[in-house]
Amino acid sequence: MKYFQYLFSSLLLLTVLPIQGYRILCVFPYNGKSHFQVTEALCKALAEHGHQIDMISHFPSKNRIANYTDIVNLLGTRRAVTNNISLNEARQINTAVTFYIATVFGGDLCSLMGNAKMQRFIKNPPNDPPYDLVITEYFGSSCYFGFGRLLNIPIIGIVASLEYAFMNEVMGNPTSSSFFPGILVEFAGLPNFWQRLVNTLENLIQPRIFNYYSSSQTDDMRKYLRQDMPDVREIEKDIALLFVNSHYSFHGTRPVIPSFVEIGGLHIEMDKSQLTPELQEWVDNADDGVVYFTLGSLVNIETMPNSSLLGLYESFRKIAPIKVLMKIANKDLLPPGLPSNVVTLPWIPQMAVLRHHNTRVFISHGGLMGSLEAFYHGVPVIGIPLFADQYRNINVFIHKGMGVKLRYEDLSEKTMDAALNTVLNNPNYMEVAKREALHFKDRPMTAREVANFWTEYVIRNGPNMLRSPTMDMPWWQTNLIDVYGFIMACIVIIIYFLTIVVKFAMSILLKDINIWKTRKLKEY
Repeated sequence: MKYFQYLFSSLLLLTVLPIQGYRILCVFPYNGKSHFQVTEALCKALAEHGHQIDMISHFPSKNRIANYTDIVNLLGTRRAVTNNISLNEARQINTAVTFYIATVFGGDLCSLMGNAKMQRFIKNPPNDPPYDLVITEYFGSSCYFGFGRLLNIPIIGIVASLEYAFMNEVMGNPTSSSFFPGILVEFAGLPNFWQRLVNTLENLIQPRIFNYYSSSQTDDMRKYLRQDMPDVREIEKDIALLFVNSHYSFHGTRPVIPSFVEIGGLHIEMDKSQLTPELQEWVDNADDGVVYFTLGSLVNIETMPNSSLLGLYESFRKIAPIKVLMKIANKDLLPPGLPSNVVTLPWIPQMAVLRHHNTRVFISHGGLMGSLEAFYHGVPVIGIPLFADQYRNINVFIHKGMGVKLRYEDLSEKTMDAALNTVLNNPNYMEVAKREALHFKDRPMTAREVANFWTEYVIRNGPNMLRSPTMDMPWWQTNLIDVYGFIMACIVIIIYFLTIVVKFAMSILLKDINIWKTRKLKEY
């Protein structure tokens, strides 16, 4: 009997673990914690699948993980952004999102390649065994795609959000401007002409802005990696596959090329966080429910004006005995008068709170990580969007009937009262949220299985197997400008000759008519 148990266990392990473990380099120069949630989840999933992962990031692992090694620690090399951005800074970013992505969150990060620890790695990379693949974040710093050329191996990109228009252009992925809202437009759908116009202009202009402000990254690659590096626009085309942190049940359906792979929900599947014993007891005893309020890992609630905070105090006081849990990095900055039903903490295991059965409402800025987590766990949302894709994300909740939106400019006791009353007292919001959660989870493979399969696929089959032909075509061929131009020219030529023929026929006809009239006059 034990023999068959061992045999069954061995067969089960063979179905879970890959036949061959690969060595993979993960390079993540951006120090945004929410982005790293997704990128780290991907690399940890690969490590647990049996691959050897070497990590370069600002977030070294606190616990030892099998097959996972932090080889370059970038912590402290950049100004911290976690819990370090005011509301005014966030709104400033929103005035020129693509510019900030290409510069502050993009080109500025290329200089990290000149860091002494990075240079030691670049000049003497491990080769026993050599790397099989590079994975790096596709955000603003395209210069890191040069690691693929440096090590002569395929490269996979991962974007921690919905893809940007400039990524579609590079990869040859259709933008679907007529029906699929881009990441930086606030619409959840495109039902009218003006929305389609705005979406089309965004998809056309955004890549031009990004390419202009990121063009200097070519010089960075040649300075820090290798002098013969090609232009950064050419390097971007080395991407063999792009993992996108999206899912059609949330973002909507759209056509994508095979090298665009959705892994929305991966960081949720990999989450193992637990509530602290004190917080567990507090939430368990919230018989009337919990409202969870955070503005994410970047922006601090306590940087709101005191007038807005005092208005929120009064609104939260009115819903007692419902409890309110707020993420506050620095409690000393809050005005006095916090209601007794409100608890603040500098750090909260967000997914553990959202999956608790007593959590009734999530008040959020609409960042994608938190939005997907609320969607996955079926929690209605009150959104206060501040910048970038947050407007689109919150409008998705509204469109589906599981959320409401508050404008930051209108945030007050009165508006929060109305929002809480709507979501807490209308059971439809919770019913829709639970139904949408089922839609999100209903898929043939988990996000983790998808990520493992396609990563190994690229290593097995090489970087060009999924490559779109449009990556090697000029824009006017991709968009059939030459074909449409030829058709239009043919139509114009045909119309021109038809006009000549008609004029010639009319002249003959008029001539015959005149001859006939002349004969008739002579007869009289």
